[in-house]
Amino acid sequence: MAMLHLFNYFSFFFVLYLSIQVGKKIREDNLISTTTGFTFYLICYGIFIYTVGLPFIYSVKFRGNEFLFYHFIIMTVYFIGIIIFILLSELDLYYHSKIESKKPFPFLLSIIAIIDFLIYILLGIFGIYDVYITVVIIVIPYVIASQEILKNFSNLEIVKKQQFNWFYSGLAIAGLSNSLIGFYFMYGNIILIIKSILIIIGAILMVRSWESMPPLTELNWLQKMVQLLVIYRDTSSLIFKYNFKSDEETSKEQVDSDLAGSAIGGIDMLLGEILVDSGHIQEIDHANKKINFVHGEYTISILISTGSSKEFRYRLEMFHANLEKEYKEELEHFQGEITTFKDLETLIREYFLIS
Repeated sequence: MAMLHLFNYFSFFFVLYLSIQVGKKIREDNLISTTTGFTFYLICYGIFIYTVGLPFIYSVKFRGNEFLFYHFIIMTVYFIGIIIFILLSELDLYYHSKIESKKPFPFLLSIIAIIDFLIYILLGIFGIYDVYITVVIIVIPYVIASQEILKNFSNLEIVKKQQFNWFYSGLAIAGLSNSLIGFYFMYGNIILIIKSILIIIGAILMVRSWESMPPLTELNWLQKMVQLLVIYRDTSSLIFKYNFKSDEETSKEQVDSDLAGSAIGGIDMLLGEILVDSGHIQEIDHANKKINFVHGEYTISILISTGSSKEFRYRLEMFHANLEKEYKEELEHFQGEITTFKDLETLIREYFLIS
């Protein structure tokens, strides 16, 4: 009995601990965010896994349909966590992502989940409770919502190496743990121990996968970029420029690119001399613009943007590395001729423009 208590308490507090770790990322996102929703889901899931095993641990004897009613109550708490997750996820996509949704209505899954939840409540009131109905009307929208969120990150280079399939594996393992309760009467207390172990494994896989995801604002990295300048280091001469905004958008606020490139390159060289021990500057924050620098042997790539993004920072570094590799000979013997670098638009399309 003591062992059952230990595993039940440990799995409960472990899931709550993981919810706190996920909740810390709320500061990186917004209060109305997918991360907030997932935190609520984990808290409700923790309450569920703690309470669902109590009747078996304490050998509580229920009369009539009392057990079904008890299970109905704690499942309701669990489903509320799922609905909050789905709703906040869709709100996050609606308010913080400029990626056009393929759904006919932005809150379609939330409406479906709420309607299904009301159906579940009505069935419970009339004493109709079936695990298969429960899975179909509640859990499936949760899985679809999770899949939709993860798909949004499919074009981000910073997450392509992440194993998001671990999230689904964790979800499947956690779901399997809930279904093991039905085997308790056949195999006894060992089932409750296995259930707690599976809960811990499933929660770890889901949270580890979730922690590797950037905020949804990263999906707007393309809209944040304004202009790319490539400066020859020795002379601070502008050898290439590219506008990510249309001429109409940039004409109101853009200054002469040659003057801007030379000035920014000169500032970087000056600060580099002043801050010898710290090396070159990586980013300058000025008014509503951010200026990102990537330094190479021959050139400096400067990306002017309206905000920060790990995604375009990573792409800028990849662009610059390939620039210096492919144009090494031209850069070594550079005498001021810039027509050679017109073909850099090919690298722009490869690293910055998504077809």
